[in-house]
Amino acid sequence: MLAFSNPLFRRSRGPATVFAQTAMLLIAGLSLTCQTGLISQTFAQPPGSEASANETESAAPSNESAPPSANGVDGGRVKDDPELIAKTMSEMPEDIRRDAEEIYAEFRSTHEELLESMLKLREIHIRFNNDVDRSREATKAFRAQQHKTWDLMQKQMEISVKVFRLLPSPEAASYMVTMVQHHFDNDIYDATTFEAAARLIDIGQNYRYLFLTAARAGISNGNFETARKVYESLQPDELEKVDMANKHFLDLLEEQYKEEMDRMEKIDRDALPQVLFKTTRGDVLIELYSGEAPSTVANFINLVEDGFYDGMDFSQVVPNMLALSGDPTGDGRGNSGKFLMDEHDNENSHHALRGSVVMAKIPMGEGRFIENSASSQFAIFFLPVTSASSNQTVFGRVIEGMDRVSAMRRKDPSKTDEKKIQLPPDAIISAEVVRKGPELPEPEYVDVEAELRKAEEAGLIKRKTPAK
Repeated sequence: MLAFSNPLFRRSRGPATVFAQTAMLLIAGLSLTCQTGLISQTFAQPPGSEASANETESAAPSNESAPPSANGVDGGRVKDDPELIAKTMSEMPEDIRRDAEEIYAEFRSTHEELLESMLKLREIHIRFNNDVDRSREATKAFRAQQHKTWDLMQKQMEISVKVFRLLPSPEAASYMVTMVQHHFDNDIYDATTFEAAARLIDIGQNYRYLFLTAARAGISNGNFETARKVYESLQPDELEKVDMANKHFLDLLEEQYKEEMDRMEKIDRDALPQVLFKTTRGDVLIELYSGEAPSTVANFINLVEDGFYDGMDFSQVVPNMLALSGDPTGDGRGNSGKFLMDEHDNENSHHALRGSVVMAKIPMGEGRFIENSASSQFAIFFLPVTSASSNQTVFGRVIEGMDRVSAMRRKDPSKTDEKKIQLPPDAIISAEVVRKGPELPEPEYVDVEAELRKAEEAGLIKRKTPAK
């Protein structure tokens, strides 16, 4: 057993037959996974596929993904057996039955709300493509409806897991299967995704992505016992590169996770500065570690208040790794003109977990960086990275909207396909300091040219001499 070794995942007084009944139903029908048509449309490029990232507010809805038909939105779904649902509820203790009735009613109502939202999104898309309404207002309406539908999808995922804890619902299980695969494809490894993947494995589902998702989400959320069991159950050729690294560094990952959780318990989070990014994927809220990285946080807040990040692309979004922004040139070399003293060696400095915000530095290759070369570029990690905190300053973390960060369009400069149409990256529409926090010292800047000379003299880098 994987998920249910954790007592928090199961109501001890729930009927033991529920999961066996669900498993039998799934064997008969789970392969007909919930083809709602929601994911492709909701995950399509937001308005702006034909324009630069700085013109996202006025650009048009994309043709990247064709809108689903009515059948695609609500057709072909595995159906629940109302009699079995009612019978299961009738056999429950009263308090659990009330919970089950409430959550199942919410599951049904959210499905209808999600369907309505998806159809509205499709309507806007069709009207645009048919030249009925190509106005700026239509573009804004498309984006707003897209974000609403995305949020409903995530809400229904959480509700489906709650239903699956208590009731033999193939519809909930089917939705979980679809969404876990979607989350795996887009590096969304939250606690709900972990539980969904682990529960599906427990009832005998054998998709490889379920196992890899359970392991990655387990590592991201502190469920290391499950992650170990999953990796031990897989053959080496079933692991991807990131999973090989996770398996190799599992003990260190667990140690760093526990240290970080202990550290966060001692911090008054209500006093931490917060920055809100409005992005092309929706809002992202970040809290900043002003106590452990005061210079870095002060610099970041200054840049936000100066409007530096407004309209800035996420110039790199690398699968299983990170989303990077803050580069005004878009080619990896951009900066603000000022460079920061490193703070990764400060007392109580933070480790890099899923959602951590880390200052990018000038790379030297082989995982090494020029000292004190952080400026304006920052990365948000999709998964924990054991080596980051020994080289780079971790100065914050995403506390809301990490699913939106993970959903951003992949843009990996190391992999180019000239035959493939290159759609524009996602971007920060605006950045705002929504909580200033305690008074901070002035940022501590350095002479980066001196740092480059030091690295060159030490034989760490070789700089090109301009041709005469």
